[in-house]
Amino acid sequence: MLIRPPVTASEFEAYYAFRWKILREPWNQPLGSERDDFEGEAIHLAAWDDAGHLLGIGRLHLVAENRGQVRYMAVDPTRRSHGVGKAILQELETRAIELGMQEINLNSRQDAVPFYQKNGYQVLRPAHTLFGTIPHFEMWKRLPG
Repeated sequence: MLIRPPVTASEFEAYYAFRWKILREPWNQPLGSERDDFEGEAIHLAAWDDAGHLLGIGRLHLVAENRGQVRYMAVDPTRRSHGVGKAILQELETRAIELGMQEINLNSRQDAVPFYQKNGYQVLRPAHTLFGTIPHFEMWKRLPG
């Protein structure tokens, strides 16, 4: 498994298609709903297998002076609990530290809260309910500096 950003136009196309398929399509959300206004300034990472297929993705962007936000974490359902998400999250945190970020916030789907807790994140409070059915929780982690 290799963790790196998508580079070519076709890799970005696959990256966004993966994001939509895992995070939006199951809730009948339209294509395009998997993107936001921070795409151009964000750090995009993906886990690739030896054949070049996507296993998982994640994104980091700066939201305040020393604080980043992780968004759009997604792992192929057949590869969950195999270290893919952890590897992506650790690399996003490494990039955040390199950029001088001191903390990361994220909004986790309820079923992913234990994953983030295992990786050092704390639940701050309930957040929004996505698509009227997916409870989210605001989470936080102080980065080593």
